[in-house]
Amino acid sequence: MVVAVLEHQGLAVDIPQQGCCGLPLQSNGNFPAARTYATRLARQLRDAPGDVPVIASSTSCGLMLKREAREILGVEDPALVDISERTYDIFEFLRDLHEQGRLKTDFVPVELTAAYHAPCQQQNQLIGKPALDILALVPGLRLVELDRDCCGVGGTYGIKREKYAISMAVGAGLFSDIRQAAPDLVLCDSETCRWHIAKATGFPVIHPLELLHRAYGGH
Repeated sequence: MVVAVLEHQGLAVDIPQQGCCGLPLQSNGNFPAARTYATRLARQLRDAPGDVPVIASSTSCGLMLKREAREILGVEDPALVDISERTYDIFEFLRDLHEQGRLKTDFVPVELTAAYHAPCQQQNQLIGKPALDILALVPGLRLVELDRDCCGVGGTYGIKREKYAISMAVGAGLFSDIRQAAPDLVLCDSETCRWHIAKATGFPVIHPLELLHRAYGGH
């Protein structure tokens, strides 16, 4: 869907060889291996043709390239410095296109109520909530902003048996807000957050890009 939405804007999309950003290793305390993974990924991305934007649809991987590999792991490899300065969250990039008057807005109506949760990794990119800004353009779509800091899952933290109760307690307010809103579906940019919210609430949870793709006539 990332490629389809970007190509709909008239953009050419290249998908270079790449691997893990190293975030799972960082989260589990293996900093040396995480540095190796982050550096290798940055070099693979920089080897792609042209000095072009790097688009991330995973908020955790995007944050790793933008900030965490440098600020937490202390990686200052020239490739990572370069890539960190031209990495964009997919909706951050689309919002920039809209502000430049270049975003296609040939949306079909989407008659749904969708509740949106901005995951921690998205909030820590300090870009606001660009998914809400773009989806607000879709006719018929009713958006409910869920103003909570965290769903509690913390990557793999909340799925560990000994941490599960803590993760559910952290996310309790968010889960309650979702049940009270009773939306048709829930939107969240993070993979693990989507799984956690879906399990805790029973509501369908999708990436906001999936809804945007639907608004562009995709199925």
